[in-house]
Amino acid sequence: MAGTSGAQISSRRAADRPRALPDPRRPCPSSNIRSHAQSAGRKRKYSVAIDVDPVRDWANIGDGPAGLIAELALASDVADYIRFRAVCQPWRRCSPDPCAGGLDGRFLPRKWIMLDKALAGPRRHRFLNVSTGECIRLDLPELAEHTLLALTPEGLLLLLVEPTLVVRLLNPLTRQLTDLPPVTALLRPEQHRSRQCGSQIGQTINVSGVGLVADASMVAVNFSDPRGLVAAKPGDESWTMVDKEYMNSGLPFAGRFYCANYRGVMVLTTSLDQQPPRLRLVADQSDSFDFSRMADSLHLVDNAGELMLVHRALSLDGEYARSYDAYRVDLEAGVLAPAKGFNGRAVFMGMFRSISVPAEAAYPSVAADSIYLGHDCDRQIQGYNIADGSRCSLIEAVYPRSIVDCLRCCIQGVGKQLA
Repeated sequence: MAGTSGAQISSRRAADRPRALPDPRRPCPSSNIRSHAQSAGRKRKYSVAIDVDPVRDWANIGDGPAGLIAELALASDVADYIRFRAVCQPWRRCSPDPCAGGLDGRFLPRKWIMLDKALAGPRRHRFLNVSTGECIRLDLPELAEHTLLALTPEGLLLLLVEPTLVVRLLNPLTRQLTDLPPVTALLRPEQHRSRQCGSQIGQTINVSGVGLVADASMVAVNFSDPRGLVAAKPGDESWTMVDKEYMNSGLPFAGRFYCANYRGVMVLTTSLDQQPPRLRLVADQSDSFDFSRMADSLHLVDNAGELMLVHRALSLDGEYARSYDAYRVDLEAGVLAPAKGFNGRAVFMGMFRSISVPAEAAYPSVAADSIYLGHDCDRQIQGYNIADGSRCSLIEAVYPRSIVDCLRCCIQGVGKQLA
């Protein structure tokens, strides 16, 4: 993503350069304990005197205390857990290996979003913690061997192996790869012919939603080209076709996968009796607003644990402009309830992805109850306030870019546009 390498992150780490996260597969020697402790001491100021024993053997504090610290680190964030395990071998021994967990929900980087290349090589990218504003650098050699298809809300990368058309999920923090079925049977005839002529098929595949369902035991992918909502488990030989209708968006929420199109909001249902997954309507949109299948679009948002829907439409004021209305998805009542805000948060929205961030707290330059739009979603305005309908005009690019510019760029596009 050109031009964003100098983005200023308005957060508690704004003064720090993005840090490189330790490779979980290359542990640091135990001698690093002292440097970690000294570094922590420089960054923290205590109001009380602490008697620190200079000869304490921190590497051998015991599996009990070290295991408790590991649990607290993991409860905070998987990145903190990886840093903890990188200190020494005894600390790694008392904590589960995140690289052996597959799609273990404990080790998913749910708070992290990939921004762009960090100008330190073709494989290095910056990742932003959307909750705290912390920014880190990660070296991902896997990107040189795969085609990037999409980013998942769980922080994973959906990849394609061109020679075999096998799909994989990469955890960028643990570097764990999970194999999924190939997309061979899903391709259109034109895509098969292009592949026979030597074309890179990954550049023609578009994903409008992807996520984990059923306690991370299944993966759902909403392809817009080739069209189809499919699902599979790791180890399956092929994808199960669920629905071939066009879906505006797809999003994992509370362990289930939701889709939105002209009919409303639907959920992917699974059963224990080996029946194939299917879609079930949970909120009809026809009673809430008029929808044009040619001009409008629907966008699902996980707003800090609340499922919401944004209706993007052409305004009726005589000008060619977009309007945006937000709704809370009431799953119990099966209705869409109009909303005039995002509970003090802000939403960054592209055509196929959306993220919700805490406005003002971690990002002082971000206005609450506003939608910030990717260029693929709206080229006329930068933001739209849900509460009063006011618009924020596009601002001419300046350098270094702000966090708003950075997130608006990274939320747009699919496939090669992400990298």
